[in-house]
Amino acid sequence: MSDPIRVLVVDDDESIVEMIRMGLEAEGMRVTSASDGAEALDALHANPTDVVLLDIMMPRVDGWMALMEIRNDPVTADIPVIMLTAKTQDLARILAFKQGVQQYVTKPFNLMELIARIQSLMRGRPRAGTTTSAEGDFRKLAVRKGGRTVLLDLEEVVYISAKNKSTYVHTYENQYLVDLTLSELEERLSSDAFRRLHRSYMINLNKVKEIVRAEGAYMVVVADRDETQVPVARRQVKSFREAVGI
Repeated sequence: MSDPIRVLVVDDDESIVEMIRMGLEAEGMRVTSASDGAEALDALHANPTDVVLLDIMMPRVDGWMALMEIRNDPVTADIPVIMLTAKTQDLARILAFKQGVQQYVTKPFNLMELIARIQSLMRGRPRAGTTTSAEGDFRKLAVRKGGRTVLLDLEEVVYISAKNKSTYVHTYENQYLVDLTLSELEERLSSDAFRRLHRSYMINLNKVKEIVRAEGAYMVVVADRDETQVPVARRQVKSFREAVGI
């Protein structure tokens, strides 16, 4: 039996914390909590944590300051963060993603959707306190732009597209050329959170901003600068729904 997902809930509203705790523990997750950013930072160093649910508006150390400290500390820098907030402005979303938030959920939220997001976020990701092989530690992809070849961290990749026999890797604000086909990338990234949605697209499930459904079809809005919409092919719908828990 696999170890439970360990979640740190950071919010100064006790009723919200308890509601989340009951829902997550019912799904077999292990929950700790903190009432502000300062307590959260202490908790992260005291307890192995797989995912942080982080509110923005809190006393003493708010969510923005806590997020900055989490990302600047080598011990906590790679822990996925879901921003859980009442702020709905686009500027807040953009700032959150620029500072390394994996997902952004606005209040009020559906608890089952939140649980599905956590489970999706953890698929293919090393757990806190575990070690990986040397091969597994190399999580970069060689890409080209402007005559230069650079190694791009896979966590920066939002989606991958194929057009006119070329394959492009997209980050929040840049596009790079890669010397692999989409099928070759699908095979190489099979253990990561990347999913083929269409003959011309793959997405990083950790970078999904919104899922839109219209007339029985699904469209994924990804967390890049342009909020690119990626269609889900009919034959990929079942595996996509299973992957994101809908």
